[in-house]
Amino acid sequence: MMAVLQEENEYCTHDTTLQYLLLLLSKVALNTLVLSFWLRSIPKTLLGVCGISIYLADLLLICFISWAWLFQQNRGTHEVVCFSLSHSSTVYSLLPLPVLLAGALDCVIHQDVGQKSLGRTAVHCVVVLLIWTLACFYSSCYTNTELLTIHYKEGVETLVCSVQGSVAVSRFSLNLFIIVGFVLLFHCRKLPRWVRLANKLTKQRTGSPSMSDLAFSRNLEKLESGAIEETHIDNQQDRPPLIISLVLCFALNWTPYLLMCVACDLLGFVVPAYASVNLLWTACANSLLVGVAFFYRSNKHGPLCTLPDDICPWSFYWYLSMENGQFTASTKLHDGQD
Repeated sequence: MMAVLQEENEYCTHDTTLQYLLLLLSKVALNTLVLSFWLRSIPKTLLGVCGISIYLADLLLICFISWAWLFQQNRGTHEVVCFSLSHSSTVYSLLPLPVLLAGALDCVIHQDVGQKSLGRTAVHCVVVLLIWTLACFYSSCYTNTELLTIHYKEGVETLVCSVQGSVAVSRFSLNLFIIVGFVLLFHCRKLPRWVRLANKLTKQRTGSPSMSDLAFSRNLEKLESGAIEETHIDNQQDRPPLIISLVLCFALNWTPYLLMCVACDLLGFVVPAYASVNLLWTACANSLLVGVAFFYRSNKHGPLCTLPDDICPWSFYWYLSMENGQFTASTKLHDGQD
């Protein structure tokens, strides 16, 4: 795709450098918002460390373009902006796939994902730095930073440069949206009841911060025995399987983001990689990997396993699927004593 940097006709000249600067500032503002929700656990995963590196790279890109806009003159400004946008879009477009693979491998190798470890954080930083280095090396060899002049109307001259979109982010969002949609479609009649009960369980837990897991499981039994009739589940057959509960948890938190990405693709609105590869995507991918890890670890640890995700409340949706939350909680406490 092409980024338009300037449009000139016989009457006036329109410079778009400020618009790109505002776009990047908006991205940093969005990243800051995501960071405020994800701050507690973001250093614990490779995707979180990658998110921090993207945040810092965005700030560096803004400083570079701001310097060009303020201190360079005309053609020099456009050459610097073209250089910045072309290389940044290429580098950002190369990041998602290796980061996803490295993040998944990290979850497989380290079963205790989410535990604080200075050594593991250092390894994450080295891996992320290596990915950035390889992406920058590729960009320096193959990116076209030539400023092009296009005459697409009589008397209208446009300066453009080549930028890249992120195919990996687009495919990730589209495939995940389709999979989540099909999984929940088979249970659409029961979804409202499950969502209401999950909300009640969330209120039971968050309403009393000091409540222990054992006390919470007792409240869960009261909740299921008829204390709250509108969310009563009659028998185990009406309960969603654990994987459906976790998919529901993911969908309730990430459907708006996935829907926005899919809508952009369907409408033909191509987003350059320096905008689409952001902390929203890294947080979504992190939730996906953490959800898969929670599913496999919950058989042993139940809802008490701590995983680095501040967005999806996985443990509440574990209770949604289990018949006896107190038994699992007690079992976990007993195992901890051994």
